[in-house]
Amino acid sequence: MFGQIMFGIIGMAIGVALIVYSRFMVEQVTGSIGFAERYLGSGGTYNFYRILGVAVFIISLLVMFGIGTWIYDAIVNPMASVGNGVAK
Repeated sequence: MFGQIMFGIIGMAIGVALIVYSRFMVEQVTGSIGFAERYLGSGGTYNFYRILGVAVFIISLLVMFGIGTWIYDAIVNPMASVGNGVAK
């Protein structure tokens, strides 16, 4: 339960950061993304980061409220066995 809440809060913060800092990401970090420009038109890379940010925010919100627990299980549970040497 606590892990889901933390996952949700961190994921929502990342989603908001992707939306707010999409211009910085394009200009300073990644540059233009070819497939986004091709399929989303001019300025498609900016729109791609905004769409990605909204998707991350919504998925994190679903996980935090327990609706998307299968997402949390798929991402976090495989990492639980890392470090103890035993696969579950």
